[in-house]
Amino acid sequence: MVVTVHYMGFHPSLTLQGFEKIRIAYPIEKVYIFFDSKQDKYGVVSRYNAKKLEKTLSFFKPQLVGCNPLSFTNVFTKMYALLKVEVDRGKKVLLDITDMPPIAVAAATTVAMSLPNVHIYTVHTDRRGDFIPDPGTPDFEDWVERKDSLSAVNLALAPLPKERLTLIEDEGRGGLEEEVLLKMLEMRGRAESITQLIEWMGENSDSVTVKARYSRLVKELERKGFVVVSRGGKRREVKLSEFGLAYAEALKKARNLENRLREEAPPLNLQPEAIETLSI
Repeated sequence: MVVTVHYMGFHPSLTLQGFEKIRIAYPIEKVYIFFDSKQDKYGVVSRYNAKKLEKTLSFFKPQLVGCNPLSFTNVFTKMYALLKVEVDRGKKVLLDITDMPPIAVAAATTVAMSLPNVHIYTVHTDRRGDFIPDPGTPDFEDWVERKDSLSAVNLALAPLPKERLTLIEDEGRGGLEEEVLLKMLEMRGRAESITQLIEWMGENSDSVTVKARYSRLVKELERKGFVVVSRGGKRREVKLSEFGLAYAEALKKARNLENRLREEAPPLNLQPEAIETLSI
């Protein structure tokens, strides 16, 4: 059974369309609707749309939860408390961040990274927000100036935990895990078997010890969500997951950038304004 969590801002129809897609794919047990409880115009709109969504989804008896979407602590504490209970009950949680302000997204992401079986999603639209006049016209410049008319009040720093999620350890087998991901990226993200993966890495695929080591390594990468293993008979196809592909590409870019920085290290007396922006 699945629990869905939504924040209600300005787009109840978009939230509902995303919910309908989930409803077709999963049996939904419970629905939480977070809304802006602040006493301002944004809060009024959020509460209005939350009530509208609550009425539409009345069959699921959604529970409304007021929060301050501009407070990391307020969003995190309320969301973590609710979702921990659901996760402890063995439920899968789908968390919709489509309509959330940035600081609320940071809080929701931290919750998802802190609890197992919590998944974040966003609903894509057929077009993006405001109409933008054609570039090069006076209307375009006026529109850009109007959009850039906000004034900063303060800076909200998300209070993340000191101990962060470590996807791959720096020591021990971590180095091999990274090399395997990079090799799979180089070989188009898919190995027909663990034996083929071992051969790609230049090791002896006939060695029982090597096979056991790579079997454990692949199992660990699968547990972490880097790869997907298809089991059929004696052969196990290993494929980079969507996240594994993104991580491997990011890792490759990081290494390339590190190499460039070593090769193109500027003189110590080079002024900051003379350093060009790095392209990655």
